[in-house]
Amino acid sequence: MSSMVSAGQRPRPKRRWWRREGVQGYLYISPWLLGFLMFGVAPLIAAFMTSLSKANVFRTIRFVGTDNYEKILTDDPVFATIAGNMLIYVIGSTVISIGLGLALALLLYKDFRGNHVFRTLIYVPSLLVGIATAYLFKQVFRGGEVGLANMFLSLFGTEPVNWLGDSEKPWLALVALILVNVWFTGGTMLIFLAGLKGIPASYFEAARVDGAGPWQMFRKVTLPLLSPVVVFNTVMALIGHIQVFETPLAFANNGGVATGNPLGYENSLGTFVTYLYVKGFVYQDMGYASALAFIMFAATLVLTGLVLWLARRFTAYGDADQN
Repeated sequence: MSSMVSAGQRPRPKRRWWRREGVQGYLYISPWLLGFLMFGVAPLIAAFMTSLSKANVFRTIRFVGTDNYEKILTDDPVFATIAGNMLIYVIGSTVISIGLGLALALLLYKDFRGNHVFRTLIYVPSLLVGIATAYLFKQVFRGGEVGLANMFLSLFGTEPVNWLGDSEKPWLALVALILVNVWFTGGTMLIFLAGLKGIPASYFEAARVDGAGPWQMFRKVTLPLLSPVVVFNTVMALIGHIQVFETPLAFANNGGVATGNPLGYENSLGTFVTYLYVKGFVYQDMGYASALAFIMFAATLVLTGLVLWLARRFTAYGDADQN
């Protein structure tokens, strides 16, 4: 009979639902998934709800909708100043991180005696924690003739500069804050070195046979093949610079002594995170601070997306055609 099971065939046993491969996979990752939901997603949702309310550290006072966002974007002159600070700081710091990091990598990529020592000496400082570096550079940019920066300028006959406490030139503090990033180029340099080592030597040999000079080899061979690393370092540097906190706060404690302003003279050292700190923990306005955090996240997302969109025109991944 057609309905009868043919000889040698047995009906396959039905597997229980918890023994299925897909279910077992979710069971295996459930500890991480629960941790992510509890310590990642839930606080994010709570922070967003707080940003829509008038709240302090201890309790929510009332729901205000998008009032915090509207006030930040349309009626907060301090935030407007800080946005300008961040634009200048992020551009200047990223140029230093990428430009100096790439230059050091190209120099230390060459094989010469002691190059590993120089790599170590340049990289190790970038491992120091932010607050230690901040107080170190407070001494570097100290006013008068005792600061290391002023001692260096005196070699060229320049008068001492009051980097962090000049109320007439508050922008000097922002310049000092940008220059601090020279200290952290070691990490960027190391990633560029790894990228340079991944470029086959045959490419350089072929370019040399064709009569290419050092500049032509850099422009036509090194830079195109290193472009994914440039994009990666740029995105990472951009995200890190938007989140800067310890150094401007430490600098403001020196330069803002007269006014007691943790954002520096005329808010010249204000950044997104320091302003968030002031609003949330000094003025106890957690709703406003939470809205600032989400605006900072949106700015980071937009700038990162812009960099990735612009990078599509010149970035070459492997043998893929450039778009």
